[in-house]
Amino acid sequence: MKRERRLAIITTLIILAAALAGVFLAPRIGPPAVLTPIVADRAREGTEEIRTQMAGERSWETPGFVFMHELGRSPGATMADPIGVRVDGRGAAYVLDWGARCVRKFSPAGDQVMVFGGQAGHGPGEFSNLTDIDIADDGAVWACDPANGLVTVFAEDGNVRTTLRPGRPPLRLALLGGGAFMLMPSPAGRYLFHRYDGQGAVVDTCGTVVHDQEMMSVILDGRCAGSPDGRFAYAGYRAGILGLYNIHRTPPLFFVQTVEHPGLPKIVAQQTGDVRYVRVSPDAPMVSRSISIVGREVHVLSGSLTPEKKGIMDVYDHDTGVYERSYEIPVQALAVCRTEGMLYAVADTTVKVWSITHVPSIHAGIQ
Repeated sequence: MKRERRLAIITTLIILAAALAGVFLAPRIGPPAVLTPIVADRAREGTEEIRTQMAGERSWETPGFVFMHELGRSPGATMADPIGVRVDGRGAAYVLDWGARCVRKFSPAGDQVMVFGGQAGHGPGEFSNLTDIDIADDGAVWACDPANGLVTVFAEDGNVRTTLRPGRPPLRLALLGGGAFMLMPSPAGRYLFHRYDGQGAVVDTCGTVVHDQEMMSVILDGRCAGSPDGRFAYAGYRAGILGLYNIHRTPPLFFVQTVEHPGLPKIVAQQTGDVRYVRVSPDAPMVSRSISIVGREVHVLSGSLTPEKKGIMDVYDHDTGVYERSYEIPVQALAVCRTEGMLYAVADTTVKVWSITHVPSIHAGIQ
């Protein structure tokens, strides 16, 4: 009995000692701090111009939509978590299925014809965190995996053609024609965009927006799109700005406020031991969800909805950044890809496809 009592006392003391050690030895967690980003000084830090835009005022266009089909409903083609879609020059659609770690190719008729990737891992053709894709003129599929630090290039037949390891983990990707491409790394560091030539060498870095961008770049996450003629466009999820790049223009890059511009979002920072964590303030609204280049126009899926709970597309001129018009799309969408005559909308676990006919009906209004 005494032995059992002694063991119970020893056990209690061990538990108490472990608890006290946890209290004194655990990393100190500092209280969260709310930080307000400050736009960088152009003269001192080389930031590009951020042009203002009339906020809140929209001119409405009424295009006609004809429903074609829905990708991801056929047996064997169901999707786990689609987050993006791209379209090649022949009308085939490529869906980034984040949940299945793969890219699904669908024919213009809506049939799944190929799957790129699909395996978890760190080897060629395997993914840990697939975040963005783009499609080259020859049908090659380019895919970003920042967790593995790689850009993987698949040939049209599904085999891995090559892998590229940029200096920083690649988060977003846009092809520019001729083998050139633009990357948004994570974290962005001083420059938001890194342009590469056809041999995979960095030829340009640009995009300084805020002071201390290495830490603050979480507020600049967004989506981007490229064009075979070398143009590039970026829309920040919550930053309320577009980045428009054209190597043949002076300056090649400038930023412009979106028609809805709540201001740069605040971030919440917290210190745990030697590690500092930052996240976008939960109060920051979603301003832009996706972006497409269509000729000279940039089509941006707004974070807002119409009173009927349908999505809003805002159109800007790529050369000037000037807002031109808006139109309602038939569905609430997580992301869209707009081409000259088609609309592809990611809605839950499928992608809905419409053809578009333009109706010359534009009227001014306030949303």
